[in-house]
Amino acid sequence: MIEQDNRYEEQESPKRAAICYDEVRHPFGLREILGFVRPGDVVLDGGCGTGQHARYVATVAGQVVGIDTDAARIAIAKMHCRDMDNTHFEVASVTQLPFEDNSFDVVLLAQVLHHLKGCDTSKSDVLRRQCKQSLMEAKRLLRVRGRLILVTTSREQRRTAYWHFNLFPQSAWERLDPCWSLTEDSWFTSMVQQLAFVEIGSAAPSESHWFDTYAELMVRRGLDSGWRSTDVAFSLLSSAELDQFINRVNTILATGIAGDLMKAVRFGRTSHGEATVRAYEVLP
Repeated sequence: MIEQDNRYEEQESPKRAAICYDEVRHPFGLREILGFVRPGDVVLDGGCGTGQHARYVATVAGQVVGIDTDAARIAIAKMHCRDMDNTHFEVASVTQLPFEDNSFDVVLLAQVLHHLKGCDTSKSDVLRRQCKQSLMEAKRLLRVRGRLILVTTSREQRRTAYWHFNLFPQSAWERLDPCWSLTEDSWFTSMVQQLAFVEIGSAAPSESHWFDTYAELMVRRGLDSGWRSTDVAFSLLSSAELDQFINRVNTILATGIAGDLMKAVRFGRTSHGEATVRAYEVLP
């Protein structure tokens, strides 16, 4: 039977979207991230979401400050860490951070740069400007020998390791490429070097950003606007592109090939990873 989606609810309330995000998203790359955090470090988790990374980082660091532009997600982060006396959360943007210079040992930006709030995804210069501003803010806050940790996803990783991106129409790929390839271009490498960051390590974990489940249920989630709200990419689709995505999900469910799709995706995760964790150090 062809499933019906609930597109009429596509504009999720911030509270429901935050709850959905917290229920299905997994704190990606924890082992790799924690490898760059030292006991006693003061850590800024920029774009912290519901605090999924922060609550683990706080078990190692001396203090963790989490910021996000979404007040509903900050509320959930506070709830998760209510029993931890070394965490603090507030609403703020990574492009204009309300903290003093040289006040952090680590700045973590996990899956933040490619969807900065207010970015016009059709204009690469706007994206670059906001990305540069975010990294300049990170540099301002970091002490000498401080570490910047980035989690980003490449074009190839999106193509091979995410089932839902496999079902996006080509028009979406072409239109959103300036956003999705933000950290892959030579300008990004040059900018990082100009800001006196030197790369000290990288890894592409084979895990997922979402809690895994059996193939058909995972694909069926694509019909739920709440689940779709857990990836900002869906909000960037046109109505026609979302219709194409929904139709492809229904076709996969009707033909019973969800298992084949997820098998290919798991191979992609193993070979390419869903994202890459990179750490940089501030030169003296």
